[in-house]
Amino acid sequence: MKLLSVLLLSYNNLSSAFVTLDSVFRQDYPALELVLSDDASRDFEEWQPRIDAYIREHRPENLTDVLWVPHPENVGTVRNMNDAIRASHGEYIFSISPDDVLFHEKALSHLTRALETSGREIVFGKMRGITPEGKTVDYLLSCESDYTLLKSYSVEQTRNRLFSRNFLPAPAKLMTRKLFEMNGLYPESIRLIEDYPYWLTLTKNGVPFAYLDEVILLYRLNSSGGGVYGEAFMDDMFKIYDQFIFPYDRRFGPLQGIYNLLKRHGLQFYQARARWSKLSPGKRIWYRIRYAPFYALTALQNGQNRRKNRKNEKGAG
Repeated sequence: MKLLSVLLLSYNNLSSAFVTLDSVFRQDYPALELVLSDDASRDFEEWQPRIDAYIREHRPENLTDVLWVPHPENVGTVRNMNDAIRASHGEYIFSISPDDVLFHEKALSHLTRALETSGREIVFGKMRGITPEGKTVDYLLSCESDYTLLKSYSVEQTRNRLFSRNFLPAPAKLMTRKLFEMNGLYPESIRLIEDYPYWLTLTKNGVPFAYLDEVILLYRLNSSGGGVYGEAFMDDMFKIYDQFIFPYDRRFGPLQGIYNLLKRHGLQFYQARARWSKLSPGKRIWYRIRYAPFYALTALQNGQNRRKNRKNEKGAG
């Protein structure tokens, strides 16, 4: 079987790695490599030997090798990911973060089978969210759930939709090494967001995506809820739009400039929310007025998603 590299990417969350490792160790895929790449965690020296001991005690027979890629200085998510890829040897590459878990023991086997069957170089499964209270969430606002629709998309249709937003579940993807050899690694002009600019690069290069309509990963949701991002994240989003979207998006013809202005205004809304705790009371009132339509839109989207999840819970019950 082809070697599959599992990249465990950490930053100040190594204490949560054990549940993730357990889910990897349960996988029935016959040839796994584990690459642990840490982005200068403050407590790395405390947790690294504990994790090493845990791996030695629980290591399954299908785990062929374990590699550490420690960074002495913080390099950001993208560089951390790229360095893990450079250190890995597998023909398949799957990345995961501490506290996220593979949904069942055949998750990686099903992804590789879907990839081989499709003849493509990247496949997306589905992920299910877990709130801090332990509640599962099937419909995530950031992810498209209709895989029948996604399978019908051409590369151009996928790219046009990506111009609007990132709708692909990056934590539930599997990629081939060949994909990186042909298209390069994640663009390091961006520090924290590796997936969005790369999907835009791949679709620009004409790369089609495959989809597996199956939950692959349980994804840990943070306590802040959907639609709230940090300042550094929003700085990256501006770079992504300036470098990967605005120069290429032509969907609206002569009205494209107006659309771009509205989109930038929306990004400024999220940036203002990221800086909320630093704003004066007067600034907060002004931003509430200035961005009222965006507050209404995000409230509507979150409300629709909550109703979908409640309906899903009742159906499951």
